[in-house]
Amino acid sequence: MMRRLRRRLARSRDEGAILVFALIIVTTIALVVGTVLTRGDGSLRATVQLRSVAGSSYAADAAANVAINDLRTGYGFAGNPSEKGFNNSLDGIGCFGNSVGVGGTDTLPMNQFYPATGTSGKTSALVECTGEEGTGQRGSPVPINNSNKPGYAIITLDGPLTTADVLKVHGGVYSNSTINGQVSLDAGDAWAFGTCSQTTVVAPATKHCSSGQKIADPGATGQPTAAAYAPDLGSTVPDLQKPPTTCTSGVAVFTPGYYDDAAALNTATGLCSVAWFKPGTYYFDFHNDGCANVCPTNLFGSGTTSSSNRWVINGATVVAGTPTDPATGAILARPPTNPAMPGSCQSPITDTSAVGVQFVFGGNSQIYIDQNSHVELCGSYHANRPPIELYGLKSGSTPSSATATGLKPTGAVTATGDGTWTGLTSASIDTVGGGSATWAPGSANARTSTVTASGFTPGSAIPAGAVLTSATLRVTHQDSEATSTSAGTATIKVGSTTTAALPIGTVGSATMTTTNVTLNSTTNVGAFNSLQTAVHDGGYTGATVAYTAKSKKNASALLDAITLDLTYYVPVLRGQGGTCVQGTSGSCKFLSMKNGNNKILLYLQGTTYVPYADVDVQLGNFSAEVAKFGIVARQLEFAITNGNPSWTGPIFEIPDNSPGYGYENTTVHLKVHVCLGRPTCSTSDPVALTARVQVWDPSGAPDPPKRQISVLSWSHTR
Repeated sequence: MMRRLRRRLARSRDEGAILVFALIIVTTIALVVGTVLTRGDGSLRATVQLRSVAGSSYAADAAANVAINDLRTGYGFAGNPSEKGFNNSLDGIGCFGNSVGVGGTDTLPMNQFYPATGTSGKTSALVECTGEEGTGQRGSPVPINNSNKPGYAIITLDGPLTTADVLKVHGGVYSNSTINGQVSLDAGDAWAFGTCSQTTVVAPATKHCSSGQKIADPGATGQPTAAAYAPDLGSTVPDLQKPPTTCTSGVAVFTPGYYDDAAALNTATGLCSVAWFKPGTYYFDFHNDGCANVCPTNLFGSGTTSSSNRWVINGATVVAGTPTDPATGAILARPPTNPAMPGSCQSPITDTSAVGVQFVFGGNSQIYIDQNSHVELCGSYHANRPPIELYGLKSGSTPSSATATGLKPTGAVTATGDGTWTGLTSASIDTVGGGSATWAPGSANARTSTVTASGFTPGSAIPAGAVLTSATLRVTHQDSEATSTSAGTATIKVGSTTTAALPIGTVGSATMTTTNVTLNSTTNVGAFNSLQTAVHDGGYTGATVAYTAKSKKNASALLDAITLDLTYYVPVLRGQGGTCVQGTSGSCKFLSMKNGNNKILLYLQGTTYVPYADVDVQLGNFSAEVAKFGIVARQLEFAITNGNPSWTGPIFEIPDNSPGYGYENTTVHLKVHVCLGRPTCSTSDPVALTARVQVWDPSGAPDPPKRQISVLSWSHTR
């Protein structure tokens, strides 16, 4: 009995263990199955999602390739079939043609172009195209970057930008004062220390009115760009140049250098069909306003106001720089008599080899452009600094008086006339009391002899352009038998100019006497004026003095010394600071022009840097006035004064940054929006792909069949 009970208990324990094992096995299997089912469901969902992502990716790739093919071939473009060549132009034609009634088309819709993906219907896409600044027609064939252009198309450093009409600008505006009136920017930001409520910009550019921030003068001492804005003439005044007085094949040819006479410049500018300023640096510092010491009326006329210091271009044609044929760009020996503009000179915007002019202005010298005038100024291209063609000096010095005293004869001394001279050498007549030459005139009445001595050389040459303010000739002599009717005389010759005879004493002297003959603007005026003109026009390196002695018969005369003293001012660089150009209200304007129906052509192919000056631009009927490389000025005014201007684009602009490919290269950015299972897509839908694509047109003009395409980047965003 007990044995049977033990067997039953053992069997019961075995069955319980088996049950436990069975439960474990069942549980494990359930867990495994559950996990497998869960993972299978996740894989299924992932597969569906991956199919969706793949469909979006494939659709984006396909849409981008269609857009690129359209850019290459022109197929699929909207509007006029001839407008099949996007080159990032400013003419309103977009990437994908010009839609009639709409304008440039920069979007390419592809509705339901891609097969259904999974449960989704057909996929749509839309490609957005944006031309990269500095490429295509917005690109320069020369390298342009922030180191060789101003930061903004217009910078006013100490006054407002004021416009009476809509002023179009490309490249940004910064005013350290207010922006008054309608300024319309098609590219670039607008900044104003004060108000600028009527200024408009195009996104993504921004406007900052009443910013409380001022921009520094890029050429100011201590600025990192200061060296790039230094004048080309350095620290010295170049050689004086006289304006031309004749024409060469209908062209008045001007040579680089220093010009100080506005009246003479005005006459020469209108002398011929064309006034051509050869490449180089010009310094204009006019002395026609009656200023103290260095503006004598004998040299510069009788002007007494600041307007006397104005270069007036009155209906003339002015070409400044290397002359070119506008049609071919070929360099010419000289401009034609009726040059087309723009393109009459080699521009730093289109040619890295451009060698042009820099017009540097000092003091209160100004420019006024009258009606029917045609002017094109071309600067020189630089890789590391702006091509400044108009420059206003900010600093300089006030002319100071200099003297050259005791100038002596050092060359040959000769005598002509009656009698004989003993001991006549330059050494015997160069110092008072150092020895004398003796004249024995002979026995006839009223004997005459002329001693000619050369030399009178200063320690350093006096340059042309210097203004002589006085001269004193000192003759030490003894001629006891001379009378008031037979007194001696002298002349002074500088260059080819000889003064009128100067009286040397009026009565005889029994002892050695020094006669001082003064020449200035009030004493011996005629002789002084001729001497002053000779020194100004040709400089002074020495002179010839001819002393004529007169005596009765059998009398003797002595000549002990001849010396010359000069007082003069040499040309210096004069900054515009402190002049009317730098004034505030009521200031004279550095650059201005006739208002009304002026028909002026003005092309500034370079940067205008006049930080102390006021610039006033008047766009009149049939006129075109364009500053192509930016302007930095104290303040600026603009108005459309009459009629219908020929130019309707930006008046002030700076080139976009460019690697220098020119029109041949147009780079575009493509954004591909993909909409799965939807009939249309818009720019507000997610971006599935972005690409940067380079389009090469070998001829520089849009020619889709021949253009080459390079994909620079290709990135899926979802």
